[in-house]
Parts: sequence; C-alpha cells; structure tokens
Amino acid sequence: MRDITLCHPRLQTLAAELIKECEKQGLQIKIGETLRTKEEQDALYAQGRTKPGKKVTNARGTTYSSYHQWGTAFDIYRADGKDAFNDDDGFFSKVGAIGISLGLEWGGNWKSIPDKPHFQLPDWGSSTSGIKKKFKTPEQFMKTWPATEEKQIVEGWQHDAHGWWWQNEDGSWVASDWRLINHHHYLFGANGYIRTGWHRWNPDTKQVDPADGSGDWYYFQEDGDLQGACWHSKTNGAMEVWYVEK
Repeated sequence: MRDITLCHPRLQTLAAELIKECEKQGLQIKIGETLRTKEEQDALYAQGRTKPGKKVTNARGTTYSSYHQWGTAFDIYRADGKDAFNDDDGFFSKVGAIGISLGLEWGGNWKSIPDKPHFQLPDWGSSTSGIKKKFKTPEQFMKTWPATEEKQIVEGWQHDAHGWWWQNEDGSWVASDWRLINHHHYLFGANGYIRTGWHRWNPDTKQVDPADGSGDWYYFQEDGDLQGACWHSKTNGAMEVWYVEK
C-alpha cells in the first residue's frame, strides 16, 4: 500500500517533515510502501527463497516481523526524474542522514540486508520482538493509536534553521516568486526561503539567479527587522526600501 495516512499518526508527521527537509536540500522524494498485509509481507519474504529473485527482507509476514505490518514504517523513492532507486550519487544516504536527524531509524544502517529506502519509528528497537511482546498483533497495537490531530494552519512568517519562509493558508509556501507582505516586496527562492543580498530575477522563467545570467539585479536587506525586503535604485542613485502603499 502507498497510503501514509494508514500509518501511525507520529510517523505521518515525520514523513511529511522528511519530504520538506529533503526538498530544502534539493532532494526530491515520494513515499512508496507504507502499511503491508500479512500476505504482502510473506510474498516479499518468499522472494529469493521459494520464489525467483533476490532476497529483500528477513521479515516473515506470518510472524508480524516487519514494521510495515505495524504501520510504523515507510519506504521512499527518488522523484527527480532519475531511476527511482538509483543510488550512484549517494542520494539515499543523504536522505537517510536527514531522516536520522528527525528521529527516524534508517534501514540503510542495517548490517543484514541494508534497506536504504526504508524508515521506521525507533521506539521498539530494530526488530519487532518488543512490540509483539507488548501488543501481540498489529490490530491490537493500532487500537492504542492517538487520534490524528488536525493542526490549525496559520498564514504568516515561519522560521527554522535554514531561514525565513512564508506559509500560505492551505499549508503550502511561496517559492520562486515575489510576495507583497506588509507593504514590502520579498523574493522567495525555489526552496521557499527569502533571498537576502544581491540576486537576479528572471520574470519570464520565474528563476532566481538563473544559470544563464539573465534577469535584473535586486538587493534584499540582509538582516534586521526588514530582512529580505527588496531595495531598488531611485533616479538619483540612492537606495530605498521598495515600499508600496495599499
């Protein structure tokens, strides 16, 4: 199955954070496998054993040995136009490091059959023995899940370790575009963060600092209360904040 909403609420949150953090670093990913049935897991276990193919898992479905069956694991694949599981450039190790920083366990660190696209909640250890001992079956475990909280999205400035960005009412963010905020113009890069200092903007291609050097130069305040606000040249050569009356 490829529906992350079938998984543990906390895993859903972490999956969304992983996608967002990867996008900030230019790594395009999507969620692949999520919850698996006993039959689906047994079919994977049979591969390379009683069925043709390479072994891909040590977890039997009949013994609930995969965290996919417990709704606490998901797999990802790259969505940047290259082969979905091509790792010649270390793509999955980069994503793995981000996942670990968010508090996920990464299958790429496993000694027996490393699984680089795999992430799971670390609460019960790498094997399912602990969660099986406590809850017996996935069905019993799922009865203990907290209800998924509906987060209220508030439009406005957001800040994290990478800088400032603007969140829209629907939870999306401004990217590769201008936005007039509190009378001032701000330019947001492809990763959604405001630009500071000198930058080019090509309105035809909607690109910040295009590789071909096209577009006009703009200066954006680098710090202070108006960090990111656009400045422009007056006819006499002086600089002023680009301020627009409503």
